[in-house]
Amino acid sequence: MNPSRTRILLLALLFAAWMLPGVVGRDPWKADEAYTVGLVQNIVETGNWVVPTLGADPFMEKPPVFFITAAVLAQVFSPLLPMHVAMRLACVVYVGLAMLFVGLCSRELNGPGKGWVAVLALLGCLGYVHHAHMLVTDLGLVTGCALALYGAAIGLRRAWLGGLLCGTGCGLAFLAKGLLGPGTLGLTILCLPIFSKAWRTRDFWRLLGGIVIAALPWLIIWPLALWQRSPKLFMDWFWDNNFGRFLGQNQLAGGSSSLLPYAKTLLYFACPALPLTLLALWHERRTAWWKPQIVLPLLNFLVTFAVLNASRQSRDNYALPMLVPLAVLAARAVDAFSPRFVKVANRAGFAFFSVLAVVAWFGWLAQFTGTPALVLERIREQVPDFAPEFQIWAFAVALLASVGWLCLLLRHRSESGMVVAHWTAGLALLYLLGMTLWLPVTNRNMSYRRDFVGLREALGATPGAVVGRGVGEPQRAMLSYFAGVRVVCEEIRGPQESRWLLIQGATGENRRPQPPDASWRLVWQGTHHSELFHLYRQES
Repeated sequence: MNPSRTRILLLALLFAAWMLPGVVGRDPWKADEAYTVGLVQNIVETGNWVVPTLGADPFMEKPPVFFITAAVLAQVFSPLLPMHVAMRLACVVYVGLAMLFVGLCSRELNGPGKGWVAVLALLGCLGYVHHAHMLVTDLGLVTGCALALYGAAIGLRRAWLGGLLCGTGCGLAFLAKGLLGPGTLGLTILCLPIFSKAWRTRDFWRLLGGIVIAALPWLIIWPLALWQRSPKLFMDWFWDNNFGRFLGQNQLAGGSSSLLPYAKTLLYFACPALPLTLLALWHERRTAWWKPQIVLPLLNFLVTFAVLNASRQSRDNYALPMLVPLAVLAARAVDAFSPRFVKVANRAGFAFFSVLAVVAWFGWLAQFTGTPALVLERIREQVPDFAPEFQIWAFAVALLASVGWLCLLLRHRSESGMVVAHWTAGLALLYLLGMTLWLPVTNRNMSYRRDFVGLREALGATPGAVVGRGVGEPQRAMLSYFAGVRVVCEEIRGPQESRWLLIQGATGENRRPQPPDASWRLVWQGTHHSELFHLYRQES
């Protein structure tokens, strides 16, 4: 078989094993995925894509392109799949597109045979595998950044086309997450002539012209529609959720407490792309600093790293755009692999992932045999009512993947690029085992499906407005999705007239929900771990 076709087939099989298990078979999980489901549900039910709405209140944290994509997929596929699973197909779409653009960018910058290595390096990053299966807008941001970087790479030989692709990527990044994506990409492009003479030509101005032309529609249409709908909501989004977050003025959770918060994060989050990038730069240390093929992704990484570390808000998922240039650079490292390194790395990788896979199977069997008893004891500390459940489809998929891993171990190839493939295959195996054998435990621990049972009945047929006090964003979304209850957030709307009050507190001492006064009677309560929900009705 043609080597390129073999690589495409390998990537397709690996992508299916890596992607699909985390997409199907589970409920929405908090925090970010839970509130995304609520936002998408509102678009499906109302058709309002201009103002993202959570429960009964506007949610102006992010632009809507990811929510719109998920809503379209939910409307198309929800007759066949549960709605939240149909929504999650947006993850497959955006991750697949990110793979495509990263591969094309690597091929353009690093030469033939390097595109698939960059894709494998991206899929193999420890920080990407979890987030890529969650309904989070960062996936749209990563896709936009990958397209923009590919456009800039094409711009070295076809300026107008490269500019149009880069501008489209900047626009997609903007409508996925806000100003972060186009800001870091714009700074990267503007700095290119400073660090490489390859961009000190007239073609650079053609590249900029193409970027502006392609990006403007993305940057104007939704903000203009939002401004026409509500100038106040526009300012809430534009200032509070962009500059306010960056400057730390809105006092959100996740603030940075260290000087370079992402330096430590990347040590595990970007593994193996980061160490491979460092190896590639060391291998080409005498020429790397003026090669445009290296300057472009390296500058994009450094600009994004500097901007993120300057922000007063830090979360792991914010680091996802940095994986794109790192994956492209990592593909160059295979030229530095010696035959001895390939042999040692393959043996170490196979041993590491095989041992962890055996542990996963052993722990799963212990749920049913009761030996060792420590396994069930630890599970029931988190999920007190858990009962082991044998699912034939999950067992069959896990067994098939394990047999495939064994075949790969026995018949593996010793090409330098296959070292990255073996790592990614091992990571895919572990994630697949977690999302099949261990899914009942994890899903019961993370899902809100059982926690709101009886709430709808307690409210009656026509309850009117339900006011929420201290009810978080994921909880409001899941109340709407699982119980059909749209909560009006008191912290957003101010005091409201209603006979129903839902208060979220905690099971700890002095943190339990308390009614405003004696005229309110407790009619329902629910719990999710330490979260405690009390529904009160005011007696007339």
